[in-house]
Amino acid sequence: MVSKKLSHIKELLAEKDYRFTPQREAILHVIVECQHSHLTADEIYRKTKEAYPEIGIATVYRTLEIFETLGIIHKFQFSEERALYEFNPGYHKHYHHHVICLRCGSISEFNEDLLEDIEDAIARSTGFSIVDHSLAIYGYCTTCQEQQEQTDSGNPAKPADLDEE
Repeated sequence: MVSKKLSHIKELLAEKDYRFTPQREAILHVIVECQHSHLTADEIYRKTKEAYPEIGIATVYRTLEIFETLGIIHKFQFSEERALYEFNPGYHKHYHHHVICLRCGSISEFNEDLLEDIEDAIARSTGFSIVDHSLAIYGYCTTCQEQQEQTDSGNPAKPADLDEE
């Protein structure tokens, strides 16, 4: 399955006059292998460096820009300092949406496309030809809500990343 995706992406790059270099292939392997994750550029760099030690961070950033332009990946800019990338197996089709916890930063996905009626209404009223949309909803995950309730009730919750030994 991975090789089929890679060959399709190789063709897509060639159509747009980009070479499928070994560095781009190594980065793409990381993105496809971690396709159910949301990775930072640094995480992609570190994982790629394991298989391709001579790669530079600038190459990773340039490749991510190309992949984003071609719709191979989606970039989610959650804050000025925090951008996450994920593989887009649909290549420009509508994709899932995200629920982001403001406390711990966890990201969950949901696939219900509830915006189609809104898109249709916007297209009808404005004449705009809509090709895509994305939705990010911010709030607090159940774990963080429970920790906050414990803190509010006078029983300070232990941070999630500190386990007893």
